[in-house]
Amino acid sequence: MNLGDLDSRYGAVLDLLKQEAPQQALDRLNRLVQEEGYASDEEWRVLQYYSQCYYKLFDKQKCREYSWAALQHSEGQPFRIQQLEFSDYLFMLHYYPEVTDAEMRQLHFAYDQFTQAVEQYEHSLERHRHDKLRIGYIAGEFTDNVVSYFTIQLLLAYNREAFDVYCYQLHEGRDLLSDDIEQHIAVMRRYPRNAEYSRVAEDIYEDEIDILFDFDVHASGGRTMAVMCYRPAPVQAAGIGYMNTSGSSAVDYFLGDPYCDPPGMHDEDFREEIWRLPHSHFCYTPSARVLNVKKEYKLHEPIIFGSFNNFLKINTAILEDWLQIIRQVPGSRILVKNSSHKTNALKIIGRQLRKAGFKSEEYILEDATGDYLERYLDVDILLDTYPYTGGGTTCEALYMGVPVIARYGRRHGERFSYGILQNIGLGDLACATREEYVAKAVALAGDKALLTALHQQIPIMMQHSPLMDGPAYVQAVEDMYRTIWAKWRQKQEAAGVTPNI
Repeated sequence: MNLGDLDSRYGAVLDLLKQEAPQQALDRLNRLVQEEGYASDEEWRVLQYYSQCYYKLFDKQKCREYSWAALQHSEGQPFRIQQLEFSDYLFMLHYYPEVTDAEMRQLHFAYDQFTQAVEQYEHSLERHRHDKLRIGYIAGEFTDNVVSYFTIQLLLAYNREAFDVYCYQLHEGRDLLSDDIEQHIAVMRRYPRNAEYSRVAEDIYEDEIDILFDFDVHASGGRTMAVMCYRPAPVQAAGIGYMNTSGSSAVDYFLGDPYCDPPGMHDEDFREEIWRLPHSHFCYTPSARVLNVKKEYKLHEPIIFGSFNNFLKINTAILEDWLQIIRQVPGSRILVKNSSHKTNALKIIGRQLRKAGFKSEEYILEDATGDYLERYLDVDILLDTYPYTGGGTTCEALYMGVPVIARYGRRHGERFSYGILQNIGLGDLACATREEYVAKAVALAGDKALLTALHQQIPIMMQHSPLMDGPAYVQAVEDMYRTIWAKWRQKQEAAGVTPNI
């Protein structure tokens, strides 16, 4: 098939999607399918169009169905597109409460078919005899974004006498933060979004990177994982920006911690070895925008709850829990604020709220706005989502002094907020069940003195916690690098591959 021709024929659909008009796009797609049809080797692409429409419509079930169908109709589908679409599908799974642990593991492990399909680089001790360890970080962007708030310490505060840092950005964008990073590292390489992943892997190999760390994994379209599959570095690790195993045999370690990854809880769900840092697998550094917020908090009467998470994280069960909370706290409301601007999002979530039983006076719906950080201070208690919990949202709220009621489960990605709360000394706000989640939110809403005290104390607790202890965090990660590199060297020496020099 000629993908360009098909996209041209269905161009009106794609244009409507770009214009955030998904219902019109879906209607046009249905008409074009009926009027023009498509060849058998084009079916996968048409199924992708349907998946994109339903994604924009927040119909997660149909989005998933069409996405999976597109992956099964592989005739005419290029390997590269199928690989990236599979990563998108894996990422999407975290929005669905009904996905079982076994299903999540099986599908992630299936990604290894893409690893096995490419030729991997071979490595020897002879090529890796540097005065300093060369650490490579690969991400979609090193610009001002949520993953940067969790990784920036590794890029700016590392030990320059022991390590050289290289960054590989699969995007040509730049901003003040990325320019600053570039001044503090050995090399920053930027690539266009359509760059060949084999070319990026070749650059990493030629740079003789010792340890390559993937911040995104299957996030950002899975582009970084597509590079990792070539194993351009002898030792490869992943984590921070993704909440599950890579599923790839090309990745050796996944970064974890005692709260998100208690020993023995879910090790079998990871193809990699989980390397647990002492406290937290990430370190939170507030953005300049957070630091510049000057607004002060005042207790609201009645109480205002809030949710600032991505609307796709909202599901029927969490809406039912929120409604129970609202009904048990007389006069209270919940501010549901989207994390990104999408034209149809408010209408769709509004319908879901009303379908769940919410009355108009029991909720406030808001689109993403530039002053969203100040809006945290118009909330008394933040209610986290589940099973896809908050990360950046949880940290922002807490840094602003807003207590977060969070639920946790068994999987790594279901325990992000739990780990954050434990690290700052507020583990009592984390809940193992729906009933506990509702009860704790209601109890906290009824304790005005405690609420006022928490809003004053939480920012201080957070700043003095392991979650924001940059030097200790970087030291722990660097200790990991030294250890896993020594293990690789020992393995090479034991195999008798040390060159005679």
